Formats: sequence, structure tokens, C-alpha cells
Amino acid sequence: MKRSRSKKKRRAVPVPIASMGDIAFLLIIFFMVCSEVTKEKNLNVTLPMSENVEKNKYSLVARIAIDADAQIFFDGRPVDSAKDVEWGVRAMLEKTVLEDQRHVQFKCDAALPKETFEPVLKAIAEAGGIIEAVGEKVE
Repeated sequence: MKRSRSKKKRRAVPVPIASMGDIAFLLIIFFMVCSEVTKEKNLNVTLPMSENVEKNKYSLVARIAIDADAQIFFDGRPVDSAKDVEWGVRAMLEKTVLEDQRHVQFKCDAALPKETFEPVLKAIAEAGGIIEAVGEKVE
């Protein structure tokens, strides 16, 4: 007598998704509470004046600032050189695809010479960032 082999049907196990929305909102609230409201604390910068100042329309990946003492800050934390800025921006932009996700805010004290801030601008550009310079509008 030959035994017939019958294939057992696997039952599909339903995945409960009713609480996924609750979990997502709890995670958003958690990260909002834990995030820093301002990234640049006690930064001594006198912004340059310009007639062509517009409000930023894009979300920013990083914030780079150079204070009056030529100290470079990356998202509010001091860094040693422009190379550190390049590697930091490169790491932040690693997973971005759209041009709108590549904007980097740049603040610089108005009294600094070109030789001080130009290497930082080059570092941002070489990392693939789109520079959004910050200034004050001339009245």
C-alpha cells in the first residue's frame, strides 16, 4: 500500500497592527522630549549684513558656525578643523538622496577674514552639502 503524501497547508499568522500608530506617536514624543531645542548655546557671532537675505525653506542636515574667536562649531559642539566638518557633514549626508535634504546652515562672524572661513565652506561643499549662509538684512 502506498501512502499518499499530502502537503500541509501553512496557516498565515495575522500580525496585530492596531497599536502601531500608538507606538509611533510615543516614539515621536520621546525623541522630541529628549532632543535639544537649541543646538548652539552661548555662541558669540555677529552676523554679516546683506540686502539678499531670505528665510530658509529647507530642512537642515547640520549647522556649522564660526564664532569671533575663530572656533568652529558643528551642531553646537566645538570641532578642531575644517576636515572634521567635512567628515561630519559627509556622515550626515550619507543616506540622503534628494537635493532638499542636503542643506547645511553656515554662520560666521562678520569680522573674520576670508582665510578663516573659506576652508570650512570648501569642506561643506566637498562633503556634498548645499550651503545656506545666515546673515541679517540691511535696513
